[in-house]
Amino acid sequence: MIEQLSSFLLLEGFTPVSTNLQSYRIFLRKETGYITALFAYELRYGETLASETYVSLRDGAYRLLQEKNLGEIHALFVLLTADPQTGMTVTGGDRNAWVIDTTTRALYIPPDRAEDFYGFKRKLNDFLRDPGRAQATIAAVQTNLNRSMQERQRVQQRSTRVAFPWVTLIIVLVNLLIGGVCLLYGDYATSLLDLDPVAVLEKGQWYRLFTYMYVHGGVTHYINNMIMLYMAGQILEPSIGRGRYALLYHLLGVIAGVGSLLYKVVIGSVIPSVGASGAIMGVMGILLYISLRNLKQIGNGRYYRIFMLSLCALDSVYQGFVVRGVDNAAHVTGLVAGVIAGLIVERILRAKYAKQKKG
Repeated sequence: MIEQLSSFLLLEGFTPVSTNLQSYRIFLRKETGYITALFAYELRYGETLASETYVSLRDGAYRLLQEKNLGEIHALFVLLTADPQTGMTVTGGDRNAWVIDTTTRALYIPPDRAEDFYGFKRKLNDFLRDPGRAQATIAAVQTNLNRSMQERQRVQQRSTRVAFPWVTLIIVLVNLLIGGVCLLYGDYATSLLDLDPVAVLEKGQWYRLFTYMYVHGGVTHYINNMIMLYMAGQILEPSIGRGRYALLYHLLGVIAGVGSLLYKVVIGSVIPSVGASGAIMGVMGILLYISLRNLKQIGNGRYYRIFMLSLCALDSVYQGFVVRGVDNAAHVTGLVAGVIAGLIVERILRAKYAKQKKG
């Protein structure tokens, strides 16, 4: 029964103190201004306990607690035995000693003993009516904790699986492959894939809104864009998932291309555009939204990196206004679309996590 009593005391807020005896348990609970201690010893079948041994166990527990400098201690000794009469004899003279009959599950408090102990008499009697209930409760709590731990581990494993930005790396490699083809075949290959306003608007070659993201105006242009893409992608891709990241990257790139075309129509320009800048600025726009939403946590390593990348995005837009030959319309459109996408993605993810939590 001592195991069941231990479970009951744990539910009552007591903390166990290790002892060298399997049948002897010490439990503590901090109260206002003092410590409540409960000593429990169970006499197994055929086992005897001399009065001197009882006194040694009790006094040893007191010394152990005093060495811990816990402050004022109020203690109750509970002896569990199938022979309550012998138990009362063994604990004779100890006012704060009660006896539990493990056969009949009855609590014995002799007339010379403390009639109650901070309301513990009623609680012990409630426990004795159904000793197994406490263990069942703790088992249920442990089962729920195990399930929570397993779910947390599954979430961590999923996070680990997407921790490496594979989609970002694939996009970089495809850019490298197409860039190599363009170097081999010169302007002819580039002219088939770039964002040419005439080809798109007059000839209906809408595919160029997608392919222009994979064509660059030289090695330097390619290297700069791919560095920015990888830095942003390795933060965002694991956060929102590969599928969402791949979709958003290309969708924002297309939106940036549309913005570029509209601006060219307004100013009457027919100069083609190339580069992943519009899509990258879309990714940066999402990160900018995240940094604005978490300004108080900028000191945190992850948010500091996001904040610095956001500043790079804003600087790119500024440079687009002062440097000639830059398709700043694509930059601005991509950045603004990215901020809006960040707001939408955050709400979708919050709703999803809330639903999972309820489920």
